[in-house]
This record gives sequence, structure tokens and C-alpha cells, in this order.
Amino acid sequence: MAERIGSSASSGRSESQSAALYAKAHQWIPDGVSRATLLRRPNPIYVDHGNGAWVTDVDGNRYLDCNNNFTSIIVGHANPAVTQAVSAQMARGTAFAMASNVEIELASLLCERVESFELIRFCNSGTEAVMGALKAARAFTGRPNVIKVEGAYHGTYDHAEASLASSPANWGDAAAPVTVPYSFGTPHSVTEEVSVIHFNDAEGARAAIRSQGDRLAAVLLDVMPSQVGLPAIEHDFIDAVRETTREVGALLVLDEVISLRLGYGGAQTLLGIDPDLTAVAKIIGGGFPVGGVAGREGPMSTFARAGSARAKVPSGGTFTANPVTMAAGHAAMNLLDRDAFARLDELGEAVRTGLRSAIDAAGVDWQVTGRGSLFKVHPHTRHIRNYRDAHLSSDEAVELERFEHAIQSAGVYLSGGGFGSLSLATTDDDVAFLLEAAAVAFEG
Repeated sequence: MAERIGSSASSGRSESQSAALYAKAHQWIPDGVSRATLLRRPNPIYVDHGNGAWVTDVDGNRYLDCNNNFTSIIVGHANPAVTQAVSAQMARGTAFAMASNVEIELASLLCERVESFELIRFCNSGTEAVMGALKAARAFTGRPNVIKVEGAYHGTYDHAEASLASSPANWGDAAAPVTVPYSFGTPHSVTEEVSVIHFNDAEGARAAIRSQGDRLAAVLLDVMPSQVGLPAIEHDFIDAVRETTREVGALLVLDEVISLRLGYGGAQTLLGIDPDLTAVAKIIGGGFPVGGVAGREGPMSTFARAGSARAKVPSGGTFTANPVTMAAGHAAMNLLDRDAFARLDELGEAVRTGLRSAIDAAGVDWQVTGRGSLFKVHPHTRHIRNYRDAHLSSDEAVELERFEHAIQSAGVYLSGGGFGSLSLATTDDDVAFLLEAAAVAFEG
């Protein structure tokens, strides 16, 4: 079993190199980091290197990585096949104002795996993918409005951020959730163009979609949203959204930026969903920045020029489909065969089962949700169907932060909110290490 981390990470002492780097970073970077998701008390951890399922920080402390760069790493850090593909491409050049064959190879691999992927267009992030998908939906339907799930995270586009962090103070009545802008300065028009529904509320979804009618371009849906608590999606909710979007002539846009890692053909194949467009990212880049919009030929045609006319949705970017990312993504996705996903399922189930046993042994009122290689712990036992069920009270938030600090001190690095993901590099011994650390953290 792997050795535990050293004392400097658990003590958070100011003389640690991570603390010193954080203090230095404030001279040039607002808040000291360029990603708010890295912030944790007393300071972010600065990494030195990663290998397989483990990362080592600048102070020499090792952590079992159950964050995996927010689910984007799925074959492990410094995977030899990915490293070889990237090194070979870098020797030939990193980016050109010309197309490359490896873009076609990755596109064909993805379209062959997922039935709804008739065409795909690459970009540089999940945020761009969601934004592109919504723009395509608007262009294809000629309509302005969007419906999304309360609490669901879809990147940093204003319309996709709506009601991401709403609270009892502003989220409105359960029967009529209020659209709440996320970032200060968001245009007021967002509240007119975005409506929110509750996850797993079939009748609420039908009513909202029908009320928008011929103004609705798309419903944006993540089938297992992490910010909503990784709840299981109910089939009558899926059916309600799919049937009613077709009824009013709107599109169903799936956000599979994270959930593509749930199976060989993504969550949509597992759940039997037939979307019009899908936003993808993270695992398809093999550890490099990537995004993509995939879907049916009709809405995807909005990205194509019609003769000499420009496309309805022009898209590009200096590093879009750069050959290094495409090579890394192709190498990683080739490793993810059906046996690989079966192994990820096995690992995830072992972790979720073990965490439930640790909760029982500690006698605490906690629970675990998730599927495939994803898991999330919650400091309460409320049945979670939607964001409001998962939303933490102030006392619960304090308890979860205590747990996260304790498990990090024991050598396990999670995402925020008790959320974790696993990679193929995870071993059975690593799972045992994780569960031992969790048991200590639960007992607190």
C-alpha cells in the first residue's frame, strides 16, 4: 500500500513551498490562481509531477489523485501511450494554420462510438463546447431561449451559468424556480432568455418547455450533474424532456463534458437518450485542452459554409484541433475500450460500496452517490433528486469542509464538494488506501 503523505501537507504550515508560492503568485495573479476551483484553505497545493494515479507536490507530499484535473484525466498521469503520441507530434510541430490528419482520426473514432454523433466540430474547452452547441441550436431553430437545470454547471458562458449557485435566499418557489445570474455584471437579458427547471421533475419540465413554445431553442441537460449531487436521472424525466422538445420544435443539447467517461458510448448510450447535439471535452483531449460539439447533421450544418456564404455559426480558434491535443486525445480514447470502461465501473463500485461501509462503521449520517468512475459524499441523508435536495446548510458545509481537509491530510486529493473521480491507473491497493483515509476522515 502506498505511503502516506508527509506532515507538511497536513499541518498547512506557512513555511511550506506551496504556501510560499501562493504568497508570491498574488503579486501578479488576482486571488493568486487563474482557476478559482484550486482554492482551498490554507492555500492551494502546488504540484511538482504526477504519475499514474498519484501526484507529488512541491513539498514532496504524495496524494492519490481522485480529482484527475476535474475528471479530464482518465488513463492516468503521464500515460506512456499518450506521452509517446504527444512527443512524436511535438517533434513535428505543435500548431499550424493548416489542418491535420489526426483531427480526422479523432473525429472518426468519436463518431463511430456514439450513434448521435453524425458530425463533430472541435474547440478548446467544455465552456466553448456548450456555448457552440447553444449557438448552433439558436441558429438552427431561429429561436433565442434556453432551458437548463437549476444548479447544473455547464462552464462559464453567462447563459449556461444561470442559477448555478442559487440559494434559499433567491431561488424562489419550488413550483417556479427563479433564474439567478451567477457573475456580477451579467446582462439582465439572461434572466429573460434562460428558464430553469428542477432535475428529475418531469411535469415541471413539460410545463416549462411548452410555456416557452416557439421561443425555445434548446434544453441544456447534464444527465449526472455534479453540482446537483450526482443523482440518478429518472427515465420519466428524460422522456419528458425529449418528447416535449420535439413537440415544440426545440433541440435537446446534452452536456457530456464529464459524463462521457461513464461508458464506451457515453451516458447517452447507457441511458438510451437520443440528443440533437452533445457538448464534449475533458477525456477526449488526453490531458490537453479540448472541447467539441457533436450531433445530428441538421443542427451541425450550422457550422458549415453554404457555398460562398459564411456559416450560420462561424467557429475557429488559434489552437482549435491543434495536432498535439488531437494526438493525445486519439491515443487516450484508443485505450478506452469496453474492457477499460468495465474496469472503471468496477473501481467506482468498489469505492462507493467501501465508502458506505465506512459511513456505517463511523455511525455518521452521510451518504454516497455516483455511477461509473464518479462518486460524491454528502454530509446528510436526504434523498437527492435535485439541486435543492443536495444544497448544504451552513453546518453541513462546515462538516464537509472538515472531511475534505481530513482526507487530504491523509493523502487523498478530491475535487470540491466531496466529489471524486477515478482513472484507469487506479489499483486495488489504491482503492484500499482511499477507503482507509475516508474511514479516518469520517470518524474525524
